[in-house]
Amino acid sequence: MKIALAGQPGCGRSTLYKALAGSSSADTSKPLTVHVPDDRIDFLTEHWNPKSIVNATVTFFDVPSPAFNPRNMGRIKESTAVAFVLDNYALGNMDETFLQNESELMISDLAIIEKRVARLTKESKAKQAEAQLLLRCMESIENEIPLRLMDLTEQELDILSPFTLGSLKPLLVIANRAGEGVCDETEVAQLVDKHGGAFLGIDSGFELELCDFPEEDRGEFLESMGFAASGKARVLAKAYSLLDLISFLTMGKDEVRAWPIKKGSSALEAAGTIHSDLARGFIRAQVIPYDLFQETPDEVELRKTGSIGLHGKEYIVQDGDILEIKFSV
Repeated sequence: MKIALAGQPGCGRSTLYKALAGSSSADTSKPLTVHVPDDRIDFLTEHWNPKSIVNATVTFFDVPSPAFNPRNMGRIKESTAVAFVLDNYALGNMDETFLQNESELMISDLAIIEKRVARLTKESKAKQAEAQLLLRCMESIENEIPLRLMDLTEQELDILSPFTLGSLKPLLVIANRAGEGVCDETEVAQLVDKHGGAFLGIDSGFELELCDFPEEDRGEFLESMGFAASGKARVLAKAYSLLDLISFLTMGKDEVRAWPIKKGSSALEAAGTIHSDLARGFIRAQVIPYDLFQETPDEVELRKTGSIGLHGKEYIVQDGDILEIKFSV
């Protein structure tokens, strides 16, 4: 899961990147991989004391300004999602800045599509389905509608996939608040929602200062400031939700691990996420809901009470399911 942080000069994008990194000296030219906090992993780690602990991760790219310049678009193209960072300094122009970012993203897409359409006109009729789809995309952009709002089939998404179009990617908009004097975010949040994006407001400067606090004191300090969670935790949670992801878990003395997977995925797909051999030789999935294991952290006892589920490949994995894949090779 890769997210490109983009925005206009002075929006606080680099400050946000450093806050996510937990260091004011973080090198914004490099990809930043951040562990997703997960209380379930913490509990299983305490129970098993495993040799290895693997949280889910999100990788962030800081896209230099001007973000939508062709030479900087590479980081956006290789990302899974795009995050616009807007500066909220009581200037009241966040709507305008958001729409400017959207426009530049769509203009970049339009250039890619026009170039491909020009080539397709010289190719065989076998490419007509692709050409018609791209013409629909051009029409959408010309009407100032981002591609993420188009009603596209899985087959059409597959056709568009190689072009890595920016306005087709999931969108997160982060309003960077600067302490006192920030303006109301209601209208821009509604506008982002109409554009198919998710909205979040944080104070990146405050989050960066928070990194100087001892980790064991941060929760109490955040609570005293009226926050239920840090901005970093909220960004990561919003990113997970935006990409429609859940985590299933594996556990044991060797490793405790969270595995990101699309919501609605089957046990067979979960097995393939761990290793292709598990999917190929899939027999069944042993499933323990996390809440059940937290209440009774004893597999022997859970077996006695018949609480451990055994499911076939069509089982839909739930968030927090603890899986053990039974397979043969």
